[in-house]
Amino acid sequence: MNNKEIGSNFEKEVCSVLCYRRFWAHFIVPDRTGAQPFDIIAVKNGKAYAIDCKTCVLNKFSIGRLEENQKSAFDRWLYCGNSIPLIAVQHNGEIKWVEYKALKVLGAVPLDEDRISEHPNLGQVYDENLEDFVICIL
Repeated sequence: MNNKEIGSNFEKEVCSVLCYRRFWAHFIVPDRTGAQPFDIIAVKNGKAYAIDCKTCVLNKFSIGRLEENQKSAFDRWLYCGNSIPLIAVQHNGEIKWVEYKALKVLGAVPLDEDRISEHPNLGQVYDENLEDFVICIL
């Protein structure tokens, strides 16, 4: 399987997980050039989430993995008063939820729990809508 197929499968998996957790979730179809602002928009309990999906084999995730149009879309999303955008990172067979703000401030975040707890500015906060923890700035 090539990287595009792996990424597409992960995007479908994230949409399925969100629907299972009672979200309305919609995959944003790329335009004819293949560009899109982010992969998924999901809503639950009046809170909208902008989500981009990435796969990662390293133990840290870098903002360099986001394209400029994605960063611009996330910045505009925040400017409009919405919740902090998320990156759903597939790592070691799990979905790790990472706040865009943490990436923007730190440039990269560790994905393994020991390294997160050792980092002075990072933590994991439980998001009741996601029914999961989100890596974020404390």
